[in-house]
This record gives sequence, C-alpha cells and structure tokens, in this order.
Amino acid sequence: MSKGFERDFGMMRAASVNANSFVFFDPETKAPIPLCNSPFTLAEKGETVAQHFRLQTDSRAMNCFVESGVVSTPQGDWVVLQIITNFTAMFNENNKNSAVSKHIAFNQLLTNFSSKLITASVNELDSIIDQALAALGAFCDVDRCYIFEFSDEAECMSNTHEWVAAGVTPFIDDLQNMPTNSLPFFKQHIFNGIFQVDNVETLPEEAAAEKTVFDEQRIFSILCVRIMVDDIIYGFIGCDIIGSPYSWSAFDIEYLRRIGEMLGNTLQSLHNRKALQKAQAELLEANKQLERLANIDGLTGIANRRLFDSTLLRNLERCNEQGLTLSLLLIDVDLFKQFNDAYGHIAGDAALQKIAETLTNSCLGSDDLVTRYGGEEFAVILPNTRLDELHAIASRIIRNVKFLDIQHKASDHDSKLTVSIGMACWDPCSPRRNSVS
Repeated sequence: MSKGFERDFGMMRAASVNANSFVFFDPETKAPIPLCNSPFTLAEKGETVAQHFRLQTDSRAMNCFVESGVVSTPQGDWVVLQIITNFTAMFNENNKNSAVSKHIAFNQLLTNFSSKLITASVNELDSIIDQALAALGAFCDVDRCYIFEFSDEAECMSNTHEWVAAGVTPFIDDLQNMPTNSLPFFKQHIFNGIFQVDNVETLPEEAAAEKTVFDEQRIFSILCVRIMVDDIIYGFIGCDIIGSPYSWSAFDIEYLRRIGEMLGNTLQSLHNRKALQKAQAELLEANKQLERLANIDGLTGIANRRLFDSTLLRNLERCNEQGLTLSLLLIDVDLFKQFNDAYGHIAGDAALQKIAETLTNSCLGSDDLVTRYGGEEFAVILPNTRLDELHAIASRIIRNVKFLDIQHKASDHDSKLTVSIGMACWDPCSPRRNSVS
C-alpha cells in the first residue's frame, strides 16, 4: 500500500481494500450512488466516468473527482479509475499558488454571502445562513458545519443551523437546549474565543464529557469559534471531521473566524432590527391600550360617553351616504339612587356591571355599540336596524334585566331592579324619516 494511498484514503491494509471499501454519494442531493451506477461498475462496462462525488471510506469522507481511462500494457488493457481528492490536489499543486488561489476563492465566497446577508429580509436569513454553511463545508471539505445559539444567560445552547456532507448523520434535532455546564471544558475554551481539537483522542481527562459526546457522533476533529453580538457571546460556529484526525491549519481557523464575524454582524443587525420592531410594536400596543382606556368605561368594561359620541357621528354620516337606517336606545336604571341608598355603592356597582353584560349579550349585531352614557344611564347604537327590530331588542333587554333577579325592595315600582328604555330610529328611505318612542 503506497504512502499516497494511505494519505488520501486512510487505508493501510491492502488485503482489506476492495470496491466495497469505497461508498460514493451525490455531493448535491447527498443520496448514495447505487452500485449499478458506481464509478467502478460504469468503468467495467466501458462507460466514460468524469464526475464529482462525495467519497466515504471506513476512515474518512472527502470530496473528489473521478475519471476513468484505459491503460494498455503488454499483458493487456486495464480499466483505471483516477480518484482526485483534495489531499491529492493539495500535494500535487504548487503550495504557494494553491494557498493564494484558495484564499482568493474564499474571499469571493465571503463577499458573495456578505452582499446577500446585507439585503436579506428576516424571512430570508435562515436560508442564506444554511447556504453559507453548505458553501463553507464544501470549500473546506469538512463533514459538518453548524451554528449554536446560547440562551440569554448562556445556561443552555441549541443547534439552530446545520449542514452535513453526503453520508454524514445530522444531529440538529438532538442538540436542542443542551445545558452549557454539561460540557465545562468546551465552555471554558469557547468563551475565550476558540475550541480546537485536531485529534479527539488527545483530549485531557477533564474533557471526558466532551469526548463522550464526540465519540457518539464519530467526531475525530472539531473546530469552533465564538460569535459575538453587541459585545455579548451569542453562540458559536463550528465544523467537524468524521472518521479520522485532522490538523487544523491557520487558514482553517481564519476562514471559520471570518465566517463567524460575518454572521455575527448579520445577527447583530438582525438583533437590532428585531429590538426596534419590538419597541415599535410595544409602542403601538401601548397607544392602542391608551386609546382603549380612553374609550372604555372603567367600571363596566363597555364603551364610554367619549366613544359613543364619536361613533354616533361616524354612523350618521355612513348611514346617510349608504341609505341605511340608524337606531338608538337610551336606557335608564329605574330608581337607582334608592337602590344605592338601600344596598350600598358596592352592590350598586355590581348591578351596573351585570346590566352592562346583559345589554351586550342582548344586542347581537356585529356593528352594535353598547355604552355607559353616564351614571346609571346606558346607550346602544344599532346601525342598519329597523324600528320593528328595535322594539324587539328593547323588549328583550327589559326581559333579560328582569331575569337577573336583582332584588330592589326599596322600589315602589317593582321588587326587582328594572330599566326604562327610550328609542329613536332614523330611516333615510322612509317618508317619515324619524321615529321616537
């Protein structure tokens, strides 16, 4: 087994290597390539192969380009597959030129997503972050890229975005609301800015909890950098290598840090935008609440005289323009002073509250407005209600108030609390435009 083969594929025992040792995935859909369409099978059939794949061996996963060809020898023709991995390309190219080209490509990648994030709406942001993680993962040839967000007090952390390469198990659903203190070694390092592990096996004893988690997810190498928003740690961005150790280079750390800074700036802008929207919503709600308080009677919870006056004017204009009828009920609680004197003001307030509720339940129109006109007087505005309907509503109110069975022994009119109702109906289509009773 050659050193190059071992370096590229992480395989050292030639006897154990066969076509089944290589599993190919579509790098876009992440779906495994069926055996009948694998590069080995196609090459054996004589078909030309020239395609990008995600290749997974027992030791590692990587992006690669596979080409097929035929090599003629005195012993016969051989079908050959050339698998060009990132490792191969890295060692075959001039190191200086390769590093410069990669740096230029990364800057182009960063510029592209920076411009997208600047103009992104709140609804587009998650999708663009997912695209950025996918581009970073493919660019750096890692197996998993992700973002974690800390809770307000950094007591918990949750995986909010995740990209995984073909053939790699996603874990985002399992990594929600994780107690930060359950990974103390990681917490200590990430709060200082960076968590870098080239080989999980070299973690110290105090990182036993972290090693257990990494082993469960088959993580051999991990790199995370913190994300700051408003000078407070927001979370972190990270990437993993599955299956074999990897020595993170200075470029790897720089690329991840710059992506983290870009996302941090975006999240800070989003945070400020949400804070402004929240403040605006709270101000709007406060104004609505003030308006409600200004228009609502504090005792009964129904509309007050102020809202009655403005609503009546609006309805007069509307009904006149549209040729609709407009009716009005004026309601007075009979002998209410005597009731207060006999039972006390607390009982009087309770009685007014019950009457207000009964009036509301007795008027069923969606545009009807029940108001407390003042003291023990109530008024009801009933748009598009004819005189005959108005009589029926008034009778229903009188009956329902009596059904409340509020005792009024001080009344020489009735032993129960009752109401008297005046009615007015304005009909622009009737020869007799106004009716009062």
